[in-house]
Amino acid sequence: MDELAERPVLAVDLGGTQIRAALITPDLAVHARRAVPTRDEDGVEAVVARICTVAAEVRAGALAAGLPPPIGIGISAPGPLDPWRGIVLSSPNLAGWRDVPLAASVSAALDLPAFLERDANVAVLAEWRTGAARGAGTVVYITVSTGIGGGAIVDGRPLLGPDGTAGEMGHITVDLDGPVCGCGGMGHVEAIASGTALARDARALIDAGAAPQLRALAAGGAEVDAELLARAADAGDTAAAMLLARAWTAVGAMCASLVNALNPDVIVIGGGIARHRPRLLEIAREEIRRRAFAVPASRVRVVPASLGDDVSLVGALPIVNARIGDPAFAGRSHRPQVAATATQGASRP
Repeated sequence: MDELAERPVLAVDLGGTQIRAALITPDLAVHARRAVPTRDEDGVEAVVARICTVAAEVRAGALAAGLPPPIGIGISAPGPLDPWRGIVLSSPNLAGWRDVPLAASVSAALDLPAFLERDANVAVLAEWRTGAARGAGTVVYITVSTGIGGGAIVDGRPLLGPDGTAGEMGHITVDLDGPVCGCGGMGHVEAIASGTALARDARALIDAGAAPQLRALAAGGAEVDAELLARAADAGDTAAAMLLARAWTAVGAMCASLVNALNPDVIVIGGGIARHRPRLLEIAREEIRRRAFAVPASRVRVVPASLGDDVSLVGALPIVNARIGDPAFAGRSHRPQVAATATQGASRP
C-alpha cells in the first residue's frame, strides 16, 4: 500500500471503559475526536448504538471543519473476533458480547463500509508503520492495561491465523495452577498481570489483612485498582510490591516465550499500566535474558510504545485503505486460504 495514496478514514476504538472515535487523515493527524463511556453493563445493543452515535458525531464535526469525507470505518475491538465477517466472537472484557456482527451494524447506520480488527492487531500495525517498531521485519506488540493483548508482524506481514485469532498473547499460560482467566482458561498471563487481575488480587490482600498501606489508601475511599496497588507498593507495602513483581515477571515470561517462538526484532509494550510503570519493561528484559534462547534474546529490543492512546485510531488508516479493495472482506462471508497476505494489513515500510 502506497502511503501517499491512502485516504481519510473514520476510526473507532471500542474499549472496556471508553469508546473513542476520530477522523484520521493520511498525514496521521487525529481530527474531531470524541469519547464516551462504554458502559457494557447496559447491554450489547446499547453499546452498538453508542458506537454509531459517536462515529456519526465525528463525521459531522469533521465535515463541518472542512475536512475530506472518510472512505470507510475502521473499528478496533477486543478479541477474539472474525475480521473477515466483522464479528466479535467472544470478548472476556465486554459483558455479553458473543457473535456480535459489529461491522455490519455500524456500516448500515453510517452508510459506509466498515472493517473490524482486534485492537492489538491495529496497534501493532500502527507501531510498525509509524511508531516504535518502524522498519523492523518481525514485531510483537503487547498491551498491558485492563486486559493483556498482543499482535504480531512476522517477516513484514500481519499474523492473523486462519480464524483471525492469532496473536492473543494475553492468553498464553504462564502458571499451570494459576487463577481462572476471564476467558475461562487457567493460568493465563491476563489472569495474573492485567489491570482486572491486579484489582482482584489487591482486594484479596485487603480482605486478608496482608497489605497495611494498601488498606489505608482504600479506607480513604479510593477505588481498589492497579493504580492504587502500585501507589501502595511505592509507599513501602511489601505485599503490594510482591504482587506487582509477580505480575511483571509473568509478563516477562510471556515475552521470553514469544522470543523463542517468533524471533522478533522488536517487542513493543504499551497500554496504560505499562506507560506508568517503566519497571515492567526492565523486568521483561531481565526475564528474556534469563529464559529465552541466547541468540534471539540478544537480537530483540524491548521498547515502550510511542503512539500513546491514539495507537488504535491511527492504525485504522492502513487497515481500511487496504481492505476496502480486498475481495476477502467485501462480502464478509469467507476468509482467505492463507493466514495473512499483504492486503490484509500493509506492505513492508
